[in-house]
Amino acid sequence: MMNIPDEWKMDDAQWNALIHKVAELYNNLTIMRGFQYYKQKRVGPLFFSNRQTKHHDTSAIYDHTRSLTESDSYEAGTITAEVQGTEAYTVVLYMEALSTSRCTCPVNTPCKHMAAVLMSYAEQQGRPVPALVNAHATTSLKQVAKPVTMASSGRAYRFGGASDGEPTGKDHDASDGRQYSEIKEQASELAGMSIPEWHELFRDSLRRLGTGTATTAYIQEASDELYAIKPKLSTAMDQLFELQVLLYLMRYCIPPARNSITNTPVYLSYPAQLAVDTLQKSLEALLLQPLDCAGLQGMALEQFQARLGETAGYLRKEMMPETANMMFFTPVYSKLWLNWIVPQLQGKSDLLQTELGALNSIEEDAAKQAKERMLNGQRAVSKVTLPLPLVLAQGWMHYHLKQDTAAWQKLVHGSTAYGIPPEHLLQFLHILVDAAEWTRLVEWLVQLGPMLTNRRSTPLQDYMQLWNIAIQHVPESEHRMWDTLVSMLPHSRPAYEDAMHSRAQWRRWIDFQLSTGTEPLEFRVAVLQPIEKEAPELLLPFYHQAVERYIGHKNRDGYKAAVKLLKRLSKIYKKLKHDEQWEHFITTIAVRNSRLRALQEELRKGKLIP
Repeated sequence: MMNIPDEWKMDDAQWNALIHKVAELYNNLTIMRGFQYYKQKRVGPLFFSNRQTKHHDTSAIYDHTRSLTESDSYEAGTITAEVQGTEAYTVVLYMEALSTSRCTCPVNTPCKHMAAVLMSYAEQQGRPVPALVNAHATTSLKQVAKPVTMASSGRAYRFGGASDGEPTGKDHDASDGRQYSEIKEQASELAGMSIPEWHELFRDSLRRLGTGTATTAYIQEASDELYAIKPKLSTAMDQLFELQVLLYLMRYCIPPARNSITNTPVYLSYPAQLAVDTLQKSLEALLLQPLDCAGLQGMALEQFQARLGETAGYLRKEMMPETANMMFFTPVYSKLWLNWIVPQLQGKSDLLQTELGALNSIEEDAAKQAKERMLNGQRAVSKVTLPLPLVLAQGWMHYHLKQDTAAWQKLVHGSTAYGIPPEHLLQFLHILVDAAEWTRLVEWLVQLGPMLTNRRSTPLQDYMQLWNIAIQHVPESEHRMWDTLVSMLPHSRPAYEDAMHSRAQWRRWIDFQLSTGTEPLEFRVAVLQPIEKEAPELLLPFYHQAVERYIGHKNRDGYKAAVKLLKRLSKIYKKLKHDEQWEHFITTIAVRNSRLRALQEELRKGKLIP
C-alpha cells in the first residue's frame, strides 16, 4: 500500500460500499472510459485532506463554470487530483458523499475523470481496480468459452469469421470441412509456411471454439488449442511461434480504431482490456529474451529469417491504423527490431534499409492520396499528416542506422502534427543509456526535450534523471542541459528550478526568480534555507524587490507580507555584519512611507521601528 494517511485507508466494508456506490453513480461507458484514462496514466498525484465531515457546497456539484480554488483542494474529506483530458481538469472527490464530487470538465454528471481518480485511489489502497471497473457485473468475469447466438456483454467474436450456419462443435473430427488430423498434419510443415499461412492455420484450428467474447479465460483456451497443434520446432522458431500466437490473439481482442459508420473512437470492453493486458505482459517478457539461434544453419536458418521478416511486415501493417490512445502493435514492432532483429544483423544495414524503404513507400502513398483528394476538389492540406506509428517506425529505423538527424526530423514532424506520447520519446533515451552511448545520449536529450513539454511533470522528471546520468559520463555537457531547459520554458520551469537548486546554482536561481517576478513567500523555508546559509547576499535583491512590491499594494495584507520579509532581511544583514546598511535601509523605508499609517503600525508590531 502506498503512503496514504491512516484515516484514508479503507477496510473491507468501506471498499464494498465504494464498489456499490460506483455502480450506482457511473454508467458502464463512463467507467470504461475512466479505465482507459487510468491505464494511460493520465491521473496526477492524489492529495488527501483531513477526513473530517463538514457541510459540503452541493450547489457547486459538476459546475465547470466555477474555478476550483486552493481551499477546495483542501476541503475536509476530499481527494483532489488533476486528470489530463483534452486539457487539464481538476477533480475533487467528496468521499463522505460521493455524488456531490465535482470536476472542472464540461460534463455535468459523474464523469470519466472522476472514475479514473477513483481507480487510482483503489490502486494506492492495494485494492483490485478490476472490482471497481466491473462494479455493474452480477456474474463472475471468468467466462467459459462457448458458442453464442445473441449479443453478449462484450464484443462477440468468431475465430476465422465463420457464418452462423457453420459447425461450431468441439469434436476433433471436423472443423469447417477440414479434419482435425489434417490441421495437425499441415502444422507439421509450419517452419516452411509463410506467416499468413500460419494465421490461416490458426483460424482453422480455432473454429472449433465457435463464437465468444474476448476474455482472459477465452484467450487462454484459444492459446491451448494453438499449442496443441504445434510441432517440434527449433528453439528460435519456438520463440517465433509463441510471438505469433500472442499477436494473433491480441488482434482478435482489438476492434478497429474507429467505428466504420460513425467514425467515432472505439474503446476496448473491460474484459477485452484485461485479456489484452495479459497478452501485452507476455509479449514484453518474450521480447526481452534474446533469440536463441544456436544450431540454425542452411535451410532451417533461411526459413527462420524469412518468418522473422514476415513478422516485421505483419506488425508494420497492423500498427498503421493505430492512434496515440489505442497503440498495441506499435510497441511490439519497435521491440522486435530492437531486441530480436537488429542483434542478428551483426552490423549489416541491408535489412534496415529495406524496412526504411517500405516505410517511406507508405509515406509516399499517403502523399499521393492527399494529392488525389486535392485534385478531386476536396479541401487541400498544406502538409500531409502521417500516421503516428509510421513516424515512430521511421524514427527507429533511422536510429538503428545511426542517422540521428533524420530520426529527429521525423519525430519533430510527428510531435508538431499531433504530439507524440512521452513514453515513446523516452524509450529512445533509455535505450541509449542501456547501450552506454553517452555522447549520443546528450544529443538526443537536446533534441527530444522540447517535444516533452506538456501539462504533466512526470515525463520531465524522468527526462532530468537521464540528464543527470549523461552529465556523470560527459561532464562538459552540463551547459547544454541549461540551454535546453531554457528553450523549453515555461513548461520546463519546475525541472529548471529543481536542477538549479539541486546543483547549488544559487545566482542562476535568484536571477531566474527576479526575472519572473516570483514572490519569496511562495517558497517553503526548506527551499530558501540553503541559500541563506551558503550565499545570503544573493537573497538581498530578491527580498528588496518583493518588499517594495508588497508595500505598493497599499493594503494591510501587503504590509504584513512586507514586514515578514523585512524580518528575514534583518537577519541576513546581521549575518553579513552590515548593521549600518540595515539601519539606513529600514529608516529610509519608514520615512519614505510615513503617511502609510497601517504600514507604520505593522513595522512597530514587528519591532522594526520604535
